[in-house]
Amino acid sequence: MGGLFAAGAIVLAACGGGSGKSAAANDMAGMAMPPAAAGDMANASAAVATEAVHIKNLAFSAATITVKAGSTVVWTNNDAIQHDVSFDGGGIASSVLNHSDTFSHTFPTAGTYHYICSIHPFMHGTVIVTA
Repeated sequence: MGGLFAAGAIVLAACGGGSGKSAAANDMAGMAMPPAAAGDMANASAAVATEAVHIKNLAFSAATITVKAGSTVVWTNNDAIQHDVSFDGGGIASSVLNHSDTFSHTFPTAGTYHYICSIHPFMHGTVIVTA
């Protein structure tokens, strides 16, 4: 029980003594933040999305996705068995994905990209990248 109490005291000390405000927040009080530039706001609204493909029941879901150039696609293996993601032409490929493993790739240029699971070649998918 004493160890638990000591651990709690250490956590409180690290958080600024339990005052409800961190030391960093106290140090920054009164500091003015410059307004965001118009260009910064334009970049924030133009952020490129991350798209998800799930590997489940020996299939890619969604089998075909459409994304904008610069988007990142993340594949997650939700099956209990191993899979991979291997694109035609061999330029893009994951390692073997165990359950809950992920693989991601950013697509910088427009085009149509076909892929399979090389372990289970009947599993097909397509990423369509638009400009």
